[in-house]
Parts: sequence; C-alpha cells; structure tokens
Amino acid sequence: MQQGAMHEVAAFVDLENVRYSMLNRWHQEPDPLAWRDKAREYGLIGIARAYADFDQHPPQLRQRLNVAGFEAEHYAVKRFRDRDGSERIRSIADLHMVIDIVDTALGRPTIDTFLFFTGDGDFIRVVAMLRNRLGKRVVICGVPETTSRDLVSAAGEEDALEVSEVVSSPAVDAALISRIEEFEQSLYGGFLPTQGNLIGWLKQRLELSVLPTEQVDGKVLEFIRRGVLYKQLETSSRGKMLTTTRLRRDHPEVMEVLGETTSNGMPDRTSNPAGSKPEDEPRPERPSTFGAQSAPVTFRDLRD
Repeated sequence: MQQGAMHEVAAFVDLENVRYSMLNRWHQEPDPLAWRDKAREYGLIGIARAYADFDQHPPQLRQRLNVAGFEAEHYAVKRFRDRDGSERIRSIADLHMVIDIVDTALGRPTIDTFLFFTGDGDFIRVVAMLRNRLGKRVVICGVPETTSRDLVSAAGEEDALEVSEVVSSPAVDAALISRIEEFEQSLYGGFLPTQGNLIGWLKQRLELSVLPTEQVDGKVLEFIRRGVLYKQLETSSRGKMLTTTRLRRDHPEVMEVLGETTSNGMPDRTSNPAGSKPEDEPRPERPSTFGAQSAPVTFRDLRD
C-alpha cells in the first residue's frame, strides 16, 4: 500500500488463528517483526497486542513478540467435560480481544485505523461496528487461503500476511530424515526425544540451504501427519511420563533414506528417485475459537 499521513493505528493479533493457520497451511512460523512493519505502513503504532493461551505456544514466540513491540495478553483456555464425558475447550482470549478493541475504539479517539491479524469470521460483528458506527478504518491481515471472505467484506480492506516460499522436495525430506536420525543417535543417558527438543536441535544444526528455520516446526508437523515420525508415551529415567517423537523406521521413506547414505552422512537418492514421491497431505480444518468446542486435532495437539 502507499504510505499516507501518519495516523495512529491499533494492531490486534488473534495469535492462535494466525500461528496455527500459518503452520497448518504454509508449514512455517509467523514473524511478529513482519506484523510490526506492516502496521507501521498505516501510521504510528498506538497499541499492539497479541492474544492467546501462551502455555500452548513455545516461549520463543513470546520473546519475538516482545522484540517486535507487541504486548502478550495471556488468557488460559478453560477445559471441561460435557454430559457425554467428552473434553471441551473454551477459549477466552478472543473475548478479551474483542473487549479491548471496543474499549480502544471508544477511549482512544486518535486511533482511526484498526488492523486485525486474524482470519476468523467470528470477528465480523465487531469489525462491522467499528466501520459502520464509529467510522474507523479496518484492515484484515490474515494468513493467505485461510481468511474468511465475509470478514474481509465486512472490513472492506485486506492486506494479507506474507509467506515465504515453502521448501518441499524429496531431497529436502531426505536431508531432514537424515538429520533426525543424527539427533536420535546423539541421545544419551536416558534422554528422550521430545518434539520440542527435536525442533530445537534441528533449528541449530540444519543448514539454512536445506530448510529455513521458520519452516522447521511445520515440517516436523507434516512428518507426523505423514507417518514419517510418530509419537508415544514413554517413561523417563526419573519416572516422568513424556510424549516422545521418533522416526518410524518401517516407513518407506525412512527405510530408503537410512539405507542409502553417502560417506559424508547425507542421503543419496539418485538410485531410486521415483520412489521418493511424498504422500498427499490432508488439509486440516481450523476450528472456531469462540465458545465451547471439541478438542481439535491441530498443531497444538502435537506439542510435547
């Protein structure tokens, strides 16, 4: 967009929506610094807040929000069981986000532009209220291909988040499998391979030419869905139950890679390129976060 006069803007981030949409659809972590830069295109940032149950997200994300100047608004999810005994989840982060948006619109008249970092159609009513009753400018900054079109129509403007080119190929998959094998072989003293430790190790050891750091989390998620990695409960040497993440060694791709390595430890796939075609990955559905809902199977459920 073209930069005009320096107005004051407010940026509100539905972190759960943005992060899980980015991971599930584009296999990469969101970048709060990019959110800051996008908001600055519209004016001076008067308010910048991100809403979530931060216990469900890696601590590094909260630090990245601090660096970008976003306040982390923590609201723990409520878990309960219905009459059938099924677990339900009630998120209150979105509710508090709506309350703060309305409070800002009424109490900060100098803020005339509101940026909604979300694609959730449940925000349509508050968007319509800001635009139609209070005369505010509203811009939807959602994840591409996951944003409610009705939400965009209610706002009248969209400025989608940028996503980096997704690195995906048989060669990348093979290199990643080889590095995960290296990680598992490096464990000692009863140390168990949790998903968090695996991701942290890969981000430190995996070459950027193979896979950008921000795409490691999503790629691990993809491997779990495809069955290249599997999760199970194991007991640590201290008697603590942990959910581990390991290579499924009878998976065809894993068998092929670990059976064909070169002298430098990198996989050699030239002998059978036809057998390296990855399986189709089903596109996950993103549940609504307003009200009560059944526990969704998303990236959140695959955490440690």
